[in-house]
Amino acid sequence: MKAVIFDLDGVITDTAEYHFLAWKHIAEQIDIPFDRSMNESLKGISREKSLENILIYGGAEASYTNAEKQDLLHQKNKYYQTLISKLTPEDLLPGIGRLLRELKVENIKIGLASSSRNAPEILRRLEIIDDFHAIVDPTALAKGKPDPEIFLTAAALLGVSPADCAAVEDAEAGIAAIKSAGMFAVGVGYEQSMHDADLIVRQTCDLTFEVLNEEWKSYTINRIQK
Repeated sequence: MKAVIFDLDGVITDTAEYHFLAWKHIAEQIDIPFDRSMNESLKGISREKSLENILIYGGAEASYTNAEKQDLLHQKNKYYQTLISKLTPEDLLPGIGRLLRELKVENIKIGLASSSRNAPEILRRLEIIDDFHAIVDPTALAKGKPDPEIFLTAAALLGVSPADCAAVEDAEAGIAAIKSAGMFAVGVGYEQSMHDADLIVRQTCDLTFEVLNEEWKSYTINRIQK
């Protein structure tokens, strides 16, 4: 293992609640019902795709021009940025600070593969941006998850073969993207939505370098035998 690539939301910090509040704020403005189950369906996909899904859900996909959609996206992001301005290092998910320190001690490169355009600002507020050797710019990508492009880009930026990378995700689309990239997939969350992952942990505090490395060794042996 030469690199570990992280998703952001639900893996490093939990800004899902902020996304929920921001999308709910927008949906209410345009009279579309929005609840937590709808919010769950938006995990791991781009801002533009999220808005399209909300409009489709509300039967309003043909009611807005591209310019009006861009305005809604801008409003959502502005509201979200107001919410994340309150983030501090205390908002790191349990065990993540320890894992980053362990990876640094082992000289393993660390990358970020998040569809969030606010990722650098969030990492700065969490005071961990200097721990990352590469942060993928999602605006430079042609396709979002479950396409593997974001993870392959992270590996290229790190100068590491995808086969030598592990990647950590909390969404089914993210796990699919990791596997398509030919990487070792770590899923954080419930097993039913992480069934394609090579290693599943219920919570971030369960993911240590020791656990990751042991599973990586077994994975490597099985891959060689195949």
